[in-house]
Amino acid sequence: MSRTSLSLAGGLVAALVLVSAPAAQAAVTAKDAPSKSDIVKAFAELDGGTFSTDKYKAIGVPGPACGETGTQKAGSVVTTTGVSADGLSVVVGGVADLKSSAKPKAYLAGYKKYVKACASYTDPTTGATVTMKLKKAPTLGQGALAIVGETSFMDTTTYSATVLIRDGKRLATVVAVDDAQVPTASINKLAKVAAKKMK
Repeated sequence: MSRTSLSLAGGLVAALVLVSAPAAQAAVTAKDAPSKSDIVKAFAELDGGTFSTDKYKAIGVPGPACGETGTQKAGSVVTTTGVSADGLSVVVGGVADLKSSAKPKAYLAGYKKYVKACASYTDPTTGATVTMKLKKAPTLGQGALAIVGETSFMDTTTYSATVLIRDGKRLATVVAVDDAQVPTASINKLAKVAAKKMK
């Protein structure tokens, strides 16, 4: 995979992750998100890779046009990111605590609308061809959305799979990007862990 293609893949991850509960639910911590061990169990190719845990105060949201992204404030966000030793696979699992239970519900509805409207487009910045489509989501939390995508730039194509899960005020996101199609069983396995830990 070229450096440019990996950058495009990383951009997709950042856009998606930067991700009935009581109103007094505490801020999320690393224990509320998938761990390194959880990621490796679902994606064996990440064994021996590089991992990091990060905290944010915002999540990424679809922009006004295809290929554009914005941000939305969050009470707290924690993500675990893994990059395989060969640099060809990136997996992210994260959880965000939003202002109200209406926010995660609106977030999923917004992404569903965005994927349908931007099923195929040319990225305005890189010129890459991007395609996205909805898939049947696993039954998790109070609602889930599954998305698969492809990004083609010059002679290289990267593939992605994403599952978004809402539960009360919390929003969990798992994303995998690779130079081959992401196995549904793997992304769903990690999504189930994220759904269990996010509460």
